[in-house]
Amino acid sequence: MRESAAGSIAGNDRGSAVTRLLVPLCGVLLVVAIGVWAYRWWTGEAHIIKERLNSLAAVLSPSGDSEFSTISRIGQLRGYFAPDVRVHFGGDDIISRDALLALLAKWQPPSKNLKVEFVDVSVTVEEDTALASLTAKLSNTDASAAEDSIADAREGVVTLRKLNGEWVISS
Repeated sequence: MRESAAGSIAGNDRGSAVTRLLVPLCGVLLVVAIGVWAYRWWTGEAHIIKERLNSLAAVLSPSGDSEFSTISRIGQLRGYFAPDVRVHFGGDDIISRDALLALLAKWQPPSKNLKVEFVDVSVTVEEDTALASLTAKLSNTDASAAEDSIADAREGVVTLRKLNGEWVISS
């Protein structure tokens, strides 16, 4: 009887040793899996496209009223659109980057405190093309107001393609 009791105690020691090794190992594997997922998300094309759209919104938001700031903004905008971009807005069709930039250069925002944002962005990437469903929101960021007032919000779909290593809007 002593042998079976001793054998039983030795078996429990082996089980608890395995448990002591298994719990930290599972914890390490979980941390590694979360790290891999976070890295893939952070460096993924969808995240890069969302950041690119955020940068475009910042450039579209007027930062000054001088002619130089307008020219500078238009120059920056060139890099966000494909040369053969197609834009359908309302009843108008714009069929080139130059035509779009000329239209944006003429545009006079209703307020110097206008802020452009792309919200509710959902991106689907397939190789070198992507679709981004989003809401374009214009708001007045008047410093005297307690909070931003929304001037307009429109839903849309943007098609992007990778051109020379950069995601640009193609339609």
